[in-house]
Amino acid sequence: MEIVGKKLATCQVDEAGEWFRLHVEAEDGTPSALILPMDCVRSLLMTLPGMIERALKARYRDASMKLVYPMGDWAVESDVHSDARILTLATPDGFRVAFAMTPESADNLGASLVDTSEETPFDATVN
Repeated sequence: MEIVGKKLATCQVDEAGEWFRLHVEAEDGTPSALILPMDCVRSLLMTLPGMIERALKARYRDASMKLVYPMGDWAVESDVHSDARILTLATPDGFRVAFAMTPESADNLGASLVDTSEETPFDATVN
């Protein structure tokens, strides 16, 4: 069954954190829901940025297009189970994502943020 969505209405996570429900409104106004186990949601989260980037490049016929979010906050924490650092980035409206970095990756990131001589310009669509 294919549902052409008009808008995302609400989202739910069950109390045990095992599934995720997306409530959507179809083009004809019919309410629908998609229920996915959390493993599928993680896969979807990893897939969506690439899909959006491909869509932007196709829509604007420009290979340099990227979806860019404004940064509102960030945090670096130590992972209690390893020598990794956890970098959390957040937008002003609350979208958050965390990345685990090796100490070497953290050093390289810090160095590249200081050294702006190797920046590559690109066109950005800011959300």
